Amino acid sequence: MRILIDQHFHLGHHFHYIAHLLPALLAQQDEVIVAVTPEGLRSSEFGEILKPFAERVQFEPLLTAASPWLPLSERWRVHRELRAAVKRTKPDYVLIPSGDAQTTAMSGYRGLGQGALPGRTPCEVGIHFGLGSAASTTPDHIRDTLNRINLSMCGAERVHIVNLLFYETSREHPGTHRFSLMPHPVPSSPRQTMYESRQQLGIPEDGRYIGIAGSLDSRKAIGELLAAFRAAELKATDRILLAGWMNPTHQRMIDSSFRDLIEQRRLVILNTFLSTNAYRAALSALDVVCTPYPAFRGLSSTLLEGVAAGRPVLAHRCGWMEAIVDRFDLGWTCDVLDHTAFTHAIRVALDRSAEYRETDAITRLLAFHSIENFAAIWTNGIRQHRGLAASNILPWGWVEESIQNPLNA
Repeated sequence: MRILIDQHFHLGHHFHYIAHLLPALLAQQDEVIVAVTPEGLRSSEFGEILKPFAERVQFEPLLTAASPWLPLSERWRVHRELRAAVKRTKPDYVLIPSGDAQTTAMSGYRGLGQGALPGRTPCEVGIHFGLGSAASTTPDHIRDTLNRINLSMCGAERVHIVNLLFYETSREHPGTHRFSLMPHPVPSSPRQTMYESRQQLGIPEDGRYIGIAGSLDSRKAIGELLAAFRAAELKATDRILLAGWMNPTHQRMIDSSFRDLIEQRRLVILNTFLSTNAYRAALSALDVVCTPYPAFRGLSSTLLEGVAAGRPVLAHRCGWMEAIVDRFDLGWTCDVLDHTAFTHAIRVALDRSAEYRETDAITRLLAFHSIENFAAIWTNGIRQHRGLAASNILPWGWVEESIQNPLNA
């Protein structure tokens, strides 16, 4: 079979999703074409993540760059480019792992009798929007309702939803039988002790650490984290680690307001792009992984990867992060914009971090989000289309069985 994968963006998780899919597709002897933008094809992310597949996969710059903010006009254009790529490549099946924009117009074209895609080519889409029970305002609820209705009418063979909360509220409604929960693939690797990880990173090995690893962008409440840490009256050897590329605004704020923590060697900063190994080491070096994202209600890959490293987490009390931490007992949550609450939570998290143990529920959560399960779920429809036996997948229901009181019970 000829498979087309449509990928408009290349930063963040986007190319990683493709890299996790390709081995499973190639193992089925499928002919794979990946439609990308010229910018994506020239990017360092392509060279690092996808170029190793170039001998067996056809990468085609059939798409043009789109705004990540995806205004409505941009969404229609992105969908038209998808249709053009389908007409040009004539695939038997289409996978769109990041299909937030592409699905907007599918139901409209289908209503006009033109099919979700040209020739009614079967497709599957991955959806990253939606709030579910985290919707807190009337516009939030209206947006979720309209998105759910649009997705139920889009004509895709399968709609894979990333946000557990949106998935749970959606499946309560008719017309959503093709919806499934989509794993966010988390690589498995041998776990390192925190001391081995600290040696690898070249940072002080004693004491307890709380911190963040990854992109330290404007979404992260870095100032609030540092202020709460300083006010927590911890041991002199307790430290905070900030590892990853840092927004210059954060760096200026640290230079002007938190030089004392640096001089006391209690604030350790690794302001650089982290390789995969360094990223994993940074998470493993921590006693507590912190995800202070006050304006973000969706899935956090850093939170999942921190759990995969065997560490408890301290997360912002909101949306997916609050639900997943509470449901699986992954650590603690608080309002990171409440200085008193954040200060108390840091103290409690560090004092109790050694009590953290991986339960059967956590083991199942990580198995669901494994690369193998991600690939199996995404290729299952293709196998069935080819008349092959279904893949051995781990469904979300299997994870829910391990929870005594699931929220949707």
